[in-house]
Amino acid sequence: MTIPSLTILTLSALLGTAALAQTTDMTKPAGTMSDTMKDSTMNDSMGKASQGSFKSVEAPTSGKVSWSKSGENYLLKITGLKTEAAPDLKVWLYQDQGGVKKGATNLKVAGKYFTVGSLKKFGGDFSFTVAAKDLPKDMGKFNSVVLWCDQVSAAFGIAALK
Repeated sequence: MTIPSLTILTLSALLGTAALAQTTDMTKPAGTMSDTMKDSTMNDSMGKASQGSFKSVEAPTSGKVSWSKSGENYLLKITGLKTEAAPDLKVWLYQDQGGVKKGATNLKVAGKYFTVGSLKKFGGDFSFTVAAKDLPKDMGKFNSVVLWCDQVSAAFGIAALK
């Protein structure tokens, strides 16, 4: 099934200026990226996707996530997402060492997360494309995706990438 393409290009100023695109067409990535990225934990050299399923933390959250290289881009896809509405919900790549659990409010530590984008809707399918030059050099340490609400300093859900 093909979903009509709708691309919204936004700029995010976190850890430098990160250009990212949110698309509803899961078959056509947007943006550009160089081949300098080497992240064996997040995505092996054969281009296989790292995948996971969201687990609820502070809000009922479900859905699947994948991180993969597609041509010259890296894609973060979220499918079948269901979570609670929030005014400032972010999608992070995160270095989890078991600290993401109910009541944890100290997750926003410099260098431990990378903001991929924001969610304006709280259900459905989403695709984010990130340019390699905007990603942290130590991407191999990022092993999960977190839905984070800045306003209440809470993780709504986490998906471990394997």
